[in-house]
Amino acid sequence: MQSESLNLRTAATWAMLLVCALLPVSGAWLPVPLALATVLLLMTAWRVRPSLNWRVLWPLGAFYALHIIGLAWTDDLAFGLFDLQVKIGLVLLPVAAAAFLALRPTGMQRAMAAFTFGNMVAMALSLIGAWRCQAAGGEGCFSQSALSFDLHPSYAAWYACWCVAYAGHRLLGDSPMKAFERWCWIASMAALSAFVVLLASKSGVLGLGLVAVWLGARVVTRSGAVIRITLLVAVGVIAIAAIRGGSVVMARMQAALDAVELARAGNPAIYTSAGGSEMRLVAWMCSAERIAKDPLGAGTGDIKHALADCYADKGATPALERKLNSHSQFLQGGVALGWSGLLLTLATALVPLAFALRRRDGLMALFGLLYLLNAAVESVLEVQAGVVFYALMLGLLAARSTMRAHLAGRTDSTSPA
Repeated sequence: MQSESLNLRTAATWAMLLVCALLPVSGAWLPVPLALATVLLLMTAWRVRPSLNWRVLWPLGAFYALHIIGLAWTDDLAFGLFDLQVKIGLVLLPVAAAAFLALRPTGMQRAMAAFTFGNMVAMALSLIGAWRCQAAGGEGCFSQSALSFDLHPSYAAWYACWCVAYAGHRLLGDSPMKAFERWCWIASMAALSAFVVLLASKSGVLGLGLVAVWLGARVVTRSGAVIRITLLVAVGVIAIAAIRGGSVVMARMQAALDAVELARAGNPAIYTSAGGSEMRLVAWMCSAERIAKDPLGAGTGDIKHALADCYADKGATPALERKLNSHSQFLQGGVALGWSGLLLTLATALVPLAFALRRRDGLMALFGLLYLLNAAVESVLEVQAGVVFYALMLGLLAARSTMRAHLAGRTDSTSPA
């Protein structure tokens, strides 16, 4: 019996680490390991009885429950059920993450080491693809979608920013590390910082700046050779990458500002433009109009039809042809489920952030800010890449905060799974 339990725990551990490693590389490789890891960890949850921090996690369950209720006024039931399938990880993965940390007290470090390794592999594959593209006479091969191996550049940059943040957290922490491990974190932080700049994702560059400010604030209270070396390496690599990709980033920022000016001036050219910034603004405008007109929302499965009708009415052919979603998770929740959907979507960001600030948990607070930034400009909980990453990492951080509270003699805000 003990042998069976040990085998189950070992299998669950390796399945979880495989998920963390594959998530940044390719979504196509993820479903089978993800299903296996979730099932195994939920099976172990009955034995290890992990503690869940419901003060942090309740918005995810409420958000999912509201989408189930939203089926009641959905015409496109097939898409609504598909949407629930995509989002089920918001409910299951935090429990699986808590079980993982109950099995392995050092699970956060292991998971992030695997996730960072996966990001480095994705970066290597991206660079190989870019070199091949350039050798074949392609243009813009080392930037944006042409560079990113499989993921959308915004998600690849979001993941990399989080790895940079965690690497800095480990280097600036009090936990003892061997020299090899320390240099691995330094190398990954520098390489992935450069990768974010090369990806030229606007949200990614802003996220990297946010991480840099957070790390800078922590460095103020620290000293030592490791800190100085870390900063010098990171600054040097980012400077080199900025020379290579900075012009692309600035051009994209300027394009976004130009699109905002078109919208402010009421210029109808914004509706027929195929520029990414213009189409995103059109999606935002249509989303805001739908929320104002329908306070209950279009329904879980009908959001794409509601937005398509708005695009057609405005003559926004590029947005209509691409079947754009709201390109903001907060607006997406509002279009689908009205004001309650908008507020609950905001709660998925603000509740963990507020909890982290009250508990002075800097790592969770930074994760919350990065999510807030990315969810503002992408519908991140509508796709596997966003759902798995957010639910899994928030679950790990919530379980970590619970373990820290128990070690400090506090047991509030938790209940057994």
